[in-house]
Parts: sequence; C-alpha cells; structure tokens
Amino acid sequence: MLFDVLPGLAQTVPWRPLARLPTAVEPCDAIRDWLGRSGVFMKRDDLASPLYGGNKVRRYEFVLADAAARGSKRIVTVGGLASTQAMATALFGHALGFDVCMVLFDQPMTDFARDALLGFAASGAEIVHGGGYLMTALRTMKAMRRVPGSYLILPGAANALANLGYVDAMLELAGQVERGEAPRPDAIVLPTGSSGTLAALALGAAWLGWNTEIIGVRITSTLACNRFTIDRIVRNTDRFLERHDARWKAMRGRVNYSIYGGALGRGYGYPTPEALEGAERVRDLTGASGEVTYSGKALAALHELARKPAYRDKTLLLWNTLSTPRPALVPGAEARLPPSLRKLVTSTS
Repeated sequence: MLFDVLPGLAQTVPWRPLARLPTAVEPCDAIRDWLGRSGVFMKRDDLASPLYGGNKVRRYEFVLADAAARGSKRIVTVGGLASTQAMATALFGHALGFDVCMVLFDQPMTDFARDALLGFAASGAEIVHGGGYLMTALRTMKAMRRVPGSYLILPGAANALANLGYVDAMLELAGQVERGEAPRPDAIVLPTGSSGTLAALALGAAWLGWNTEIIGVRITSTLACNRFTIDRIVRNTDRFLERHDARWKAMRGRVNYSIYGGALGRGYGYPTPEALEGAERVRDLTGASGEVTYSGKALAALHELARKPAYRDKTLLLWNTLSTPRPALVPGAEARLPPSLRKLVTSTS
C-alpha cells in the first residue's frame, strides 16, 4: 500500500512479503466491563504471521530484504533475555536462509524470560550472553567481526527502513476505516521501548491528515525512551521517506504522539500488579497468554486511560503487538544455552 502511494519507494527500497495482511480490527468486548466502557477497539498484529506475530514481521519485510540485497548470509541481533525481536530474527531469518546470532543483555528472570531462553535454544540460533549493556556492546562488535559481512539489527529494529512497515500499517488501518470495518480512532495505545513503531504510526497518521494521538506506553527507562529519542526517529524516518519520494513531504501534516509513563514500575521487564492483571486480560482478549514486559503494561495503561475524563468519550484503539504463537519448548533445549544462561534457566525452573 505504501508503495502504491509513494512509488518512488518501490523503485529503490528492497522488500519481500512475510506478513499475512491486513490484520483485523475488533471491538474489545471481552474486557468491556474491566475497562468500564465501550468504544475501545484492537488492531490484531498479534496475528500478523502464523509463524510469529507481533510488531517485528512488518519491519522484517524490509530489513531482511535489505540484508539479502546486501549479500549478507548471517544476521546478528541484540535484545534482552526475553526479546521478541531476537525470536523473530531467529524464526524469520532461518526461514529466509540466514544464519542468526543473538547477543542478549540481562533483564529480570520471569517465567516469560525463562521460556524465551528455552525458545532461543530450540531455534538453532547462535546465542551469546551479553550481560550488562557495556559487555553486550563489546560482545556484539566481536560477533560482527567474527564473520565479515554480517548484518546487524539493533534492539527494536527501529531504523528508518524498518519503520516503513508501520507507516504502511497506518495506511492499512485507514483503508479499514474507509471501508467501514472500524471507526477512526481518536487515540491509539501501544507499548513502546525503542519507539520505532510509535514514531512510524505517528508519521503515518500525519500523512493521512488524522489528528489521532499515538500514545506510547513506556516499558523501558526514560534514558532510552523520551521525546528526544522519539523525535530523532521521527526525523530520520521522515527524511528517509522524502529522500525516496518527494511526494511524502508535500503531503505530511503534524505529528501527534505522547508518552504514558505510569505503567513502567521498577523498569524494563519488571512485573507490576497492574501488568500482571493486564497480562490476564490479554488472554481474555486474544486467547493467548500475555506477558508483563509489553502487553501487560499496555493493557494496564489502556485500563487507566479509558477512565480518564480526557479520553472517556474518545474512540480508543489498542494496537496489539503481542508476539504469538510462542515456539514450542523442546525437552533438553537448555543444554544448547551458554553456561551462564543455562544456570539462570535451571535456577528458575
């Protein structure tokens, strides 16, 4: 769809289909009583791929196509111990014939993190325990040097190329609104960390001329997620689009986003009572288990926002970026983990 309205992109930007689109828009009837109101909808990007849904598959249609166009045979990615990006890289990377190495930095060891590590072990990817942020950076550089020509995907895959996936997603939503499949939302709520999805949706809404507020529920520290970092992503993506098709700039309106910081708790990956309850509501909505890092905190924020006077009469849309289905756990997979990660897994089992 983005290629249709900005054909200059189609001539210069690599892309290959991975997602099953469009994803549906549904009313959040299953949690209406919990929210205390109607008029709340959900965009089902959890179902964006039968292999692994969530907000990475739209991005990887561009990113992995770029890696292939550059002749890379190996992907190095960086994420937390429970990183859905790392899992998406392993699954989609292997599906397209890439070798995958993931360098993982520490985060709280929840049941979700433990299962993620076991999933990584079963995926066939090379796993490097980065530890703290500094050592993770050093070990990432070492992993890149070890195989020349490797393609690096940083945490969140939030660069301008990847963000095209969610500019396009906003155009997809506009088509659904135009066809009467959903009302135009006054506000869109989603979890945000590296903030590429937030920035891209805000740019897409601006291009459409919508005054929709894109609300990012911050799931990491203010150092990593703030107006400065998000504005930089917006600018970089904006310039990328204009550079490839001048019609973009001529038609773009005002970017409208905000950051909701009330769901974070102690930090990235740390559970809160509200996030635990939110994760349960994810199951009510989708039938799939939620988690406390992203989806649980997004639901906790939605619950709070839906009751605020400023949003009480507004149409809200939850952009569901839950990564499903979770890969099946393989007995004995922990033996494939580095010793330091194997110890973490066995100590929490």
